[in-house]
Amino acid sequence: MKEIKRELMWFEFYEDAAIAEHLTAMAEKGWLLEQAGNLWRYRRAEPRKIRYAVTYFSESSEFNPIPTENEETLREYCAAAGWDYVTSWHQMVIFSTDRADAPPIETDERTKLAAVHRAMKKNFLPGNLVLLALFGFNLLIQLSVNMDDLVQYLSDGMQLGTSLLVLMLLVYYGGNLISYGLWYRRSRRSVERGGPCVERKNRFKRGKQVALLAFSAAVMALLYIPSALAYGHETAGAWLIYSGIYGLEIAAVWGLRKWMKRRGVNAWTNRLVSVGGGIVLALALTAGTTALMLRADLFQPKDAEEYVNTHGNTWTIYHDDLPLTMEDLRGADEKHWSYEIRVKTSPLAVYRDAQQTEYDDWERLNYEILDVRAGFLRQSLLNDWLDLSDWNNEMDPDEGYVYRSVDAQPWGADAVYQLERAGEPTGTFILCKGKRIVRIYLEWEPAAKQMALTGEKLLTDV
Repeated sequence: MKEIKRELMWFEFYEDAAIAEHLTAMAEKGWLLEQAGNLWRYRRAEPRKIRYAVTYFSESSEFNPIPTENEETLREYCAAAGWDYVTSWHQMVIFSTDRADAPPIETDERTKLAAVHRAMKKNFLPGNLVLLALFGFNLLIQLSVNMDDLVQYLSDGMQLGTSLLVLMLLVYYGGNLISYGLWYRRSRRSVERGGPCVERKNRFKRGKQVALLAFSAAVMALLYIPSALAYGHETAGAWLIYSGIYGLEIAAVWGLRKWMKRRGVNAWTNRLVSVGGGIVLALALTAGTTALMLRADLFQPKDAEEYVNTHGNTWTIYHDDLPLTMEDLRGADEKHWSYEIRVKTSPLAVYRDAQQTEYDDWERLNYEILDVRAGFLRQSLLNDWLDLSDWNNEMDPDEGYVYRSVDAQPWGADAVYQLERAGEPTGTFILCKGKRIVRIYLEWEPAAKQMALTGEKLLTDV
């Protein structure tokens, strides 16, 4: 039979009555609180009736090595009234008593509300505001950068998943602030009329946390994991390594803070070292692990090889299976080709970028295949490729680029667009058939037979 039980913190920080009621219920089941935090720790004991009280003291801190003088005074006053100190978490201080005649610790609702608000202003509100600003800024940067390449963004499950998680966290922390603001406003009105602070139950936060966990799990299952596997097992492995590193960094900072607290390091130094050390450790671990993985070629497929061309330059040669090759279009030769395909996937679209490169004479075949899973996005993604306004802004007006519709029949496509530069056709084409869009870059004007073969190879399922 286990002696220790841990429980996720389902309550809002300021829900003192709900927390006290829950702790009393746990004691009746034979579990006495030992430590509060994001995970609450209980120790098995004989079931009995114990009352708990939750109060807030602004001088309390997770970084304090010992209680402050005023906090010691608070504990002494409570002990004299029959309340035993149990534990603290940030500015929350928890007491318990088995005496039925022990008077309440908080007797003035106005003072109680002021204490809660001081505690919230010291820890909860600044932290949530900072996180809200950081997540908002992060989402704004992601959208401003990725909207310039909608195809890459919507087909990359990792990018899309990151944006959705950041949006969810933005809603979560924004909801926390709104929830507290509404509670404080209603409580202040109640107190001004001579009533008590408004009591809240924990259903709202429990629902928020369950929704956040479920949403995160869905993003992992539907976006992150398929996208990582599509990149290749090497990238998926690297992603898992980085996830483990950040978990290690969090655990190390938490352990450092606890160690300094036990050693009696003052709160200001503890806070400075914990924050600064966390930043330095994160940078060092990320840089060091990346360097080791690059040195071990962890990011490279196992069948990749190094090739020195006739100019003395070293290149990485890949041997991926491509749906269309130079040999298909122009016949076999003795050249040293590299065949590389990179895949991005999401529930909205699948993007494949295929390149066949010869590094001696610098010949190249490159094409992109886009399968639009969400049909309503097809025209928007096609327009993203057809729109060359940003490109043309950097060009001489007389050498502008534009896509012109051309005959689709030779390609076996529904629609074909050819890129023109200064009115002259180039070897770049966009082919459309059903939900598939292909962009191909040729270094020559294709013959009818090559058009038909390209359509046959690239406009069918691969």
